[in-house]
Order: sequence, then C-alpha cells, then structure tokens
Amino acid sequence: MNDYKELIGKKIKEIRKKSNLTQADFSEIISIEPSSLSNIETGKSFPSIQTVLRIIEKFKIEPQDFFDFDYLKNEKELESDIIQRIKKLSYEKKQIIYSVIKHVF
Repeated sequence: MNDYKELIGKKIKEIRKKSNLTQADFSEIISIEPSSLSNIETGKSFPSIQTVLRIIEKFKIEPQDFFDFDYLKNEKELESDIIQRIKKLSYEKKQIIYSVIKHVF
C-alpha cells in the first residue's frame, strides 16, 4: 500500500473515530468543510499542511506518530515485513520471539 493519500486519509479517519466525532464535528474542530474531510478520508485528496498541523495540535498527536503507517499494512504486506525482520535477527532473538509467540497463541 503505497498510496500516501489513502494512508493519510485512513490515519485521519482513525483519529476522528477514536475521538468519537462525526465528520461534521471533526471538520469544525480542524476548520475545514465536511466534504473536504470526506475527500481526505477516502484518499481522494491530500490535506493541507495547515490541516495536518491543526490535527496534530488539537488532538495532541506526535508528528512521527501521525506519519506512522506501518500498522495500516494489509495482511500480506504485514506478514512479509515480519518475516523479513525475523530473518535478520540472531538465533537468540529468534528464540525469544518464538517463546513469546508460543505463549501468546
């Protein structure tokens, strides 16, 4: 998933939903039109930098967290990333991961 418009839209929608706000309420807080928010959330358009800064400030989000999209990967991308990271680990670290996975599941 490399479409940054889509990723940013998903992130903003997630922030809005976690805040239990409608698009109308969220739009009012960040000073944009509800139709603009809808276009952003669906990946049809990018938010302005001013909009991003208002979201970061009003919802007390660290900028690096706003642009962290790793957890939004689809299942195949996520599995591939996990496998690649595990392959790079030492045997001892692989044992630790195995132990954690074994006890969780």
